[in-house]
Amino acid sequence: MRIIRKLLFLWLQQGVYSRLFLPLLLMIIVSGSVRYHMLIDAERNDALQRAGIELRQAEHRLTPQLLALDCDAAAIARLLTQELAAASELGSLTWHACGSSFTRQQAAVVSKVPAWFLDFLAFQVVTLKKSSAQADGSLVSLSLSSSATTRLEQIWYRVKTQVLVSAWMVLFIYLLLILILRSNAKTLAQLASANLRFQHGEHSVRLHVGGTSEGRALATTFNHMATEIERLLATLRESQHKQSEQLHFTWELLAVLPIPIFFQDHHGICRGVNPAWVRMFGLSTQQVVGRPMREVALALMPLAAPHVVAELSLPGPSQDLAVLFYQAAYTNVDGQAAGHIGALVDISERKKIEADLAAEKDRLDTTLDSIGDAVISTDQHGHILTLNRVAQQLTGWSQAEACGLPLASVFELSEPLHGAQLALFLLHIGRQTANLDARNLALQSRSGNTLDIDYTAAPIRQSAGESSGCVLIFRDLSETRHLQRQISWQAGHDVLTGLSNRSTLHDELTKAITEAQERQHTLAVCLLDLDHFQVINEQYGHEFADQLLQAVALRLQHSLGHSNPLARLGGDEFVVLLKNQHDTATIDSNLSALLRDLAQPYLIGQRQAHLTASIGVAVYPHDELSPDALLRYADQALYQAKISGRNKYHLFDARQDQEVRTRHDQLARIRSALRDGELVLYFQPKVDMRQACVIGMEALLRWDHPERGLIGPLEFLPLVEQTELIIDIGIWVLRSALRQLSDWLAAGHTWVISVNIAARHFQSGDFLSSLRSILAEFPDIAPQYLEIEILESAAIDDIEYVREVMISCQQLGVRFALDDFGTGYSSLSYLKRLPANTLKIDQSFVRNMLEDRDDLALIGAIVGLAQAFKREVIAEGVETSAHGAALMQLGCDQAQGFGIARPMPAADVQQWAAHYVVPAQWQAEVAVAAAALA
Repeated sequence: MRIIRKLLFLWLQQGVYSRLFLPLLLMIIVSGSVRYHMLIDAERNDALQRAGIELRQAEHRLTPQLLALDCDAAAIARLLTQELAAASELGSLTWHACGSSFTRQQAAVVSKVPAWFLDFLAFQVVTLKKSSAQADGSLVSLSLSSSATTRLEQIWYRVKTQVLVSAWMVLFIYLLLILILRSNAKTLAQLASANLRFQHGEHSVRLHVGGTSEGRALATTFNHMATEIERLLATLRESQHKQSEQLHFTWELLAVLPIPIFFQDHHGICRGVNPAWVRMFGLSTQQVVGRPMREVALALMPLAAPHVVAELSLPGPSQDLAVLFYQAAYTNVDGQAAGHIGALVDISERKKIEADLAAEKDRLDTTLDSIGDAVISTDQHGHILTLNRVAQQLTGWSQAEACGLPLASVFELSEPLHGAQLALFLLHIGRQTANLDARNLALQSRSGNTLDIDYTAAPIRQSAGESSGCVLIFRDLSETRHLQRQISWQAGHDVLTGLSNRSTLHDELTKAITEAQERQHTLAVCLLDLDHFQVINEQYGHEFADQLLQAVALRLQHSLGHSNPLARLGGDEFVVLLKNQHDTATIDSNLSALLRDLAQPYLIGQRQAHLTASIGVAVYPHDELSPDALLRYADQALYQAKISGRNKYHLFDARQDQEVRTRHDQLARIRSALRDGELVLYFQPKVDMRQACVIGMEALLRWDHPERGLIGPLEFLPLVEQTELIIDIGIWVLRSALRQLSDWLAAGHTWVISVNIAARHFQSGDFLSSLRSILAEFPDIAPQYLEIEILESAAIDDIEYVREVMISCQQLGVRFALDDFGTGYSSLSYLKRLPANTLKIDQSFVRNMLEDRDDLALIGAIVGLAQAFKREVIAEGVETSAHGAALMQLGCDQAQGFGIARPMPAADVQQWAAHYVVPAQWQAEVAVAAAALA
């Protein structure tokens, strides 16, 4: 296939006449093949037909002779031999008679026909058999066959002769064609050579006229064309010379002109520039010609009008150029528009002077507009010349409207006396030596607004000292004086609620104490704090919280009336002064009513909020005379109200005050313990009793006190549970536990570590983000190895919020356990809504389960609940192997307690785990259970 494509490519590379040889050859081959195929078929059919006729003639001739010889074998043999010798076209003869066969065949002759022709001809031998019955009933037959050799040689001779004749004819035809093509090729070669010489400038070259008629016609045509072209070229050279002279003169003229000139066609393409253009723009001719003018100078694009004079700004080599642009259209020799001629006149210097003057004026105007004061200038007769921007804004008059008007028409003072004083100053402006200053005046603007202003009027002096007018400068002080009044109000009030603030409260409290002394009445100083307000702020946003504070302030004002002062100290803290109280019972009644009012739902926008408050109360004259001391006592009482359950009030008690002071000292000591690294973690193992393996560790907080030694959490955690310090401690415990877990995982222990989180820490707004960042510090720990334990009672305070936080943590992979389950509400509703993974049976039930049937039944119920809700369950307080066996019988297989291991330092955990063996009683329980299943 590749050879065929190559041959076809070579054939296509030949000339037209040369390519004709192949189609002609193919046509001769195809037609010759058809002709000789038909000739061979005809010869073969004719030979076969003649062979048949000859066999029948021989049969008619031999049969009577053979019958006459009867059964003479010798005579029959001679007759058959004679017949074969006489008839060369017979190949064989066979006679059957008298029960015998007589056969004679021609002698073998070497054929002169080629073997391939024999295969192609496929000639068949013709045979004939004739039988007849005798009178005696016997059967005789004669079989004859033709000789193929003779027939084939005849056919081969005829075909060979025809082929030779055809070959000579084809050869003769091709010789004639070659001669014709050679003659044409010679003529074409001469034409190509002449054409090439003509292209190289030999315009006098001509072809010899001769050869065939076609060659002579071709040579004559070429010679005529060459003569015409030579004449035209001579004329063109003469015309070009004249144009060159004219063009040279034109460019010489353009070159000496100092004005930059350029040419561009109607497509905006630059066609030429003079030297003045090159000097102006710093661009060479090669850089400009042939490029669109929009790339060289955008402003010089062809304009719509054919003749234009315009002032333009063009980019120059160092700075922009201001020019006058003259444009005129030019045409070609046919009178059609061909482009534009442009000329530029540099007016940059003139423009610079004009710009300097305009800039000077703009600077003056800008200066006047930017000073912030209103400025009005007048002539010597008091008529307005200019107003700056501020003056126009304050008076309501524009420059165009006010120009030429008397000053009093635009600058209209509310007090006639002040207006008369200014008019007198303007009347004698030529003799004025000092400025006129006026303060605390009122200006009546054109719109009817009254503005608080101060102004100064001064004469304008010329170089000779004469006055040419007046300049009036005034400023609007309305906003400043309004701000002063507002600042004075804000100094004593809370901006959000409009209530008195701390500074005003001190005066009101001092005044209330004085009134109580004079009237011999009791005064209750109440410090009010909203419960869980920070949670609302974090959950719903600051805007909602601010609206809620405003609603609380309105409700307090409505409930207390105007006789009892009310103030906001900041955040969600308010102070209420209950004046004219007869006794403690009256205070109790009023505060109870106040708490009921505050506990009613609040409708903020489309959301309803529920809120309660805690109140601390200090009573005058029972507690103290000083306002600061009363507020301090009320703050201490407020703390007692909060830790005793919130949504209540508490009266200050001096004994409790000392306790509070002691508590503050204890908090400071615990905070320093956290800072100084005195807090440590101990770990208590958790085991699967049925599988006989350690499944996790619970991290337990201890205080390694320098003087007192190791202190348990019950001695110091209750002091910080309601403070922000519990959050700092919780974060430290989480980070320390995960750091220890990382070491255990590296050692091959896949334990789940449990961490107790306080309610205040868990319900803080940033717990989830803090947990996420702590987990990110330990990328080698999968979150499912961390289990957070929360008290059931902690979730009850705001179960929906707790549920959302738990779900978000579980999406990180963290597990949850409900600690001390069974000691709180333990309702099915709470268990269903809290998505905890594990329930921890409180140790108080486990310790007495062997003696107390109620505890045993309660544990069984908790295990049943865990199975029903598909929760895991673990028991605390397993102190003996009997406790563990009983729990296994109830279906609780996981446990922890002193019977398994006491809490231990992290350094002892791995050694304990390596030697831990479950009690034999538990193994026996597993065996019994397995046997029961079998």
